[in-house]
Amino acid sequence: MNKVNYDGKKSLSGKTVGLVVAAIVVLAAIVAVVSSSGDDSVSTDTTLAGPTTTGTDGAVTPAETQPVQYDGNLPMFESDVNDPAVGQDAPALQMYGFNGQRFTLDPGVDGKPMMLVFLAHWCPHCNAEIPVLNEWQKQGLVPDDLNVIGISTGVRADQPNYPPSQWIEGMEWSWAALPDSDKNEAAYAYGVTGFPTFVVIGGDGLVKYRGSGEKSLEEVDAVVKKALALT
Repeated sequence: MNKVNYDGKKSLSGKTVGLVVAAIVVLAAIVAVVSSSGDDSVSTDTTLAGPTTTGTDGAVTPAETQPVQYDGNLPMFESDVNDPAVGQDAPALQMYGFNGQRFTLDPGVDGKPMMLVFLAHWCPHCNAEIPVLNEWQKQGLVPDDLNVIGISTGVRADQPNYPPSQWIEGMEWSWAALPDSDKNEAAYAYGVTGFPTFVVIGGDGLVKYRGSGEKSLEEVDAVVKKALALT
C-alpha cells in the first residue's frame, strides 16, 4: 500500500478513499473554467508567483507541486458516518496553478456551493472514477451553481502517470484543478487520509459531506444533491 507523508504530520494511503473528482489541468484550462464561472469564492491573481521552468523556446513548464497556504484544518477523515468535519468551516486555501498563477479558494464568500476533489495520479481508484465524474458533467447532472475543483496531491515521480499535469489533461478532466504542495498541505487542511477523497461545501462555507471510495454516477449524483439538500 502506497503512503504519502504529511511532512511529519499524518500519512495518506493509496486505499479506496474519497469520492472521486479530480485531476489537474494546464493553466489555460484552469483559467477558462474558473474565470468563466464568475464565482467569487475562487479568485485569481495574474501575477506569476509560484515555481515554473521556462525553456529555451520561451514555453512555461508546469510545476507539479506548488506552494499552499491554508486557514484552519479539519479533523482527519475516518468515515462519512457521523463525520465531525460536517458543519465546520471549510478552510480557505491560497494555491497556484501549474504555471504559477495564484488562486484563492474561499468557500462561502459568494454564497455558492463548492466541491473539492483530492486525488493522486498513481491511484487506480482515482483513474477509475474520473470518467464517472466526467460523464456526470456530460449528462448535465451537476448542480448549476456548484463549483468543482480537483486538487492533485500525493505527487510521486516514481509512480505511474507522472507528471500529473499531463495525466490530468490526458484524462480530459471536466473542471478546473490545482496542484497541492510537496508537503500535501491542502490535503492536510481538509483531513484527507487517502485517495480519492471529495468534500462538498455549502454556500454558507460549511462542510456538508466528506466521502471516499469509487461510486457509480447515480451514487455521486445522489450524494452531492443530498449534501446540498437538493433532493
